[in-house]
Amino acid sequence: MTYATPQDMIDEFGLREMQIIGDPDGTGAVVTARVQNALDKASEQIDFFAGQRCALPLVVTAPAVATFLNQLCMDIARYRLTGSSGISATDEVKDRYKEADAKLAQISNGKIILCAQNGQGTAGGNGLQPESLTAGEAEFDGEPRIFTRSSLNDFMGGLK
Repeated sequence: MTYATPQDMIDEFGLREMQIIGDPDGTGAVVTARVQNALDKASEQIDFFAGQRCALPLVVTAPAVATFLNQLCMDIARYRLTGSSGISATDEVKDRYKEADAKLAQISNGKIILCAQNGQGTAGGNGLQPESLTAGEAEFDGEPRIFTRSSLNDFMGGLK
């Protein structure tokens, strides 16, 4: 699922910029397939991070979530298009991409929640929420403890 369209990109960043980054041949027309490809890749990147917390495909029902995902998608796609067009990314493009990347990390860490705690809700689906995970036995192997009560007895002057 793509979270933004080429027209969204034109509306957000302007036709002139989209002609520059979306037309590597310099014909003056936005190559819609090229822009759509960047949006598809950006959407896949979002899904990768969101899929760690929510079931995919995300079913967006809240307008605020739709706007949030739309902006993330456009900022990532814009950065991709700028780099692949042979044009140096401006500080604004880099900053917006870094901000989008940080938000993706927050999504995967559970700091930005796209679906309710039971895995259903704002974005829909059953995700890897704490309530939907089953507990198992934790097991680990390691070396014996170095610092124990008896080994520190001389150092601490006799622990009680």
